[in-house]
Amino acid sequence: MFNLEQAIAEWRRQLRAVGIKSRAFLDELESHLRDDIEPQVRTGADESRSFATALERMGQPAPLKKEFMKTSNLKTKLWRTLKAFVPGAREVRLPAIDNFEPAALQTLQMAPDEARRFNHDFVGTEHLLLALTRSGSKAVANVMQKLGAGEEILRREIERIVSTGAATVTAPRIPYTPRARKSLRLAADEARKLNRPHVQPEHIFLGLLREGSGVAALVLKNLGVRLETARAEILKEMGASSSAG
Repeated sequence: MFNLEQAIAEWRRQLRAVGIKSRAFLDELESHLRDDIEPQVRTGADESRSFATALERMGQPAPLKKEFMKTSNLKTKLWRTLKAFVPGAREVRLPAIDNFEPAALQTLQMAPDEARRFNHDFVGTEHLLLALTRSGSKAVANVMQKLGAGEEILRREIERIVSTGAATVTAPRIPYTPRARKSLRLAADEARKLNRPHVQPEHIFLGLLREGSGVAALVLKNLGVRLETARAEILKEMGASSSAG
């Protein structure tokens, strides 16, 4: 009987065997594979066929390795492969723009700029995280500093994991990855849980952590940032802000 978890574990083993050994990249590949499988299963396809279809779209380990080695920059090639999954994740809709307060909107506006800095033609969770550090939110800045995740540290850690693309991105609009979209949906959920009428930068920060598998979440976890600790610190900041007002 087909076991999806065993199949994915074996697929990861095959990727490692051909030379793709970075855990961060393997986790990101797996998250996109699962993002492709999940909607197929929801529409009635069995897991075995869904897994096979997702593999066909992504490519088998050996051909993937061969394709990667056409360029001297393995990480850049991998990210180009990952961004091909963006069109297939349109089920994950972004929250309505009017749900975001001005500082949060500024984060969304700056995230594509961060993507362009990396020559990426997609907006990922890492770009949202970097945009957050420039959003002007004192609450987010204070929490990040308390948790040891200031802007310079975050940028350095992200650059260690994700390399820049080879070509300048000139497209006027850059699509969000499935993980970035999911993070923003979770941010809206955080706002509702905290009884806030609009999504604030603090909620985006929590959404990136809650998402769990994107580059932003991996970087924050590497720095020792945990969701419940971050939520507690943000609640403190919000309380202090309300008192000051």
